[in-house]
Amino acid sequence: MGRTRKQSENTNIVEDTSEDMSETKLELPKTKPTLDLGIKQLGGVGDVTAKKLTGFGVTSLRDICVRGAREISEITGVTKSAADQWVFNAQKILEENDLVRKSDMSVVDLMEYQANAPTLQTKCSAVDDLMTGGVKPECTYEVYGEFGSGKTQFCFTLASQALSEGESVVWVDCEDTFRPNRILEIMKSRGYVTDKESMEEALNRITYFYAPQTEALMGTINALSKTMEVKNPRLVVIDGSIGQFREEYLGRGTLADRQNQIARLMTHLKNISYYFKTTVVYTNQVQTDPSVMFGDPVKPIGGNVVGHAATYRIYFKKSGKKRIARMVDSPEHPQADAEFTLTIKGIENKVD
Repeated sequence: MGRTRKQSENTNIVEDTSEDMSETKLELPKTKPTLDLGIKQLGGVGDVTAKKLTGFGVTSLRDICVRGAREISEITGVTKSAADQWVFNAQKILEENDLVRKSDMSVVDLMEYQANAPTLQTKCSAVDDLMTGGVKPECTYEVYGEFGSGKTQFCFTLASQALSEGESVVWVDCEDTFRPNRILEIMKSRGYVTDKESMEEALNRITYFYAPQTEALMGTINALSKTMEVKNPRLVVIDGSIGQFREEYLGRGTLADRQNQIARLMTHLKNISYYFKTTVVYTNQVQTDPSVMFGDPVKPIGGNVVGHAATYRIYFKKSGKKRIARMVDSPEHPQADAEFTLTIKGIENKVD
């Protein structure tokens, strides 16, 4: 005798009738419960402490990790050791739910993980090759150079490429140089957008912040986690990240405070790249060192605090109509140069 199937009134049960008239229940897939990443998941965070943290924009486990134990201790008044434990516990919860790279993976697994990391390219092969295929997630890139060397155009090009791939972008503008028309110009010239609807759709995937003072910049970065949770951007750009500190902290008497603030900013940016699996690119100004008698006297501002923070440091400089990108610091390849030009399409290979 053949098998017959009929759906019962209860859609969660299917009756299966056969020779022995047995009945089998087939359960529909259960909806996975939404993971609670709120700060109260940590032991010891009560209503009073939660209110203090929330007042400073710390609302999730990622926020706890991004801010770090010292800042969490300052906000809440708990001991540094207690804050260390909160950060550790938050990290483990994120790792257990595959929201961040595990901190104890084997070297072989880490090598495979890094090899499979998706790269975001400029489509300028000389510069992409310099960066071993493009910019990578969980990494920070400092791009420094004099005015007109192509730093912002490099960022515009990366943003245009990310948008063309359906990704989102966060742009923090510290020098009032953000021009959405320039991004559209690059995208149109590359054939990524063709009509008003596609242009507006692309621009709507950019989250823009204007931060003309250090207070605005630090406030924006402190509150950035909420945007990261919602938008999940592929690229975060901070254009003109350090210049404000030089302008606002004048004299040797302010040097310690300035460097502490810069160090905090750099730590936040590095943590944002890791905990949200994104690429952070920040541009930096330069100054001339009069003590240098031979070689290039140009160096980035911010000192060693900035220099040690970036995963990659790239120096842009002008040479006539062409531009040169120099990989100054990298964990994976030696210093090298790449030549490029600035065109309607953004940065492109130099044409002889």
